Amino acid sequence: MYMGLVITTLMVLFVYFRAKHVNEIKAHVAETYPEVFIRLSKDKMKVGVNNVFVIALEESLKFGELSKTQDKRLQLLTKRMRDFDTRFMAVSVIVMISYIFLA
Repeated sequence: MYMGLVITTLMVLFVYFRAKHVNEIKAHVAETYPEVFIRLSKDKMKVGVNNVFVIALEESLKFGELSKTQDKRLQLLTKRMRDFDTRFMAVSVIVMISYIFLA
């Protein structure tokens, strides 16, 4: 029972902080690169603008137009998001492994 509560809490925290990081990057891109923001926001497949934007933004940050910019703020926000993902997953694994061995 406690493990389910721990996993649910970890997932809620992950989604909250991940959305917070994505919104910071989204606001910065909208302010600094409005033409890129408009291109990334187009929903050609009609699946929902927010879903499409997040996927397009992450791909652009990794391989596309935004990966080639020298914008220090964008690089800092991207690094913060990647570091958060890595650290959060490491903590989640440690919590789950410790629960297995302590239960």
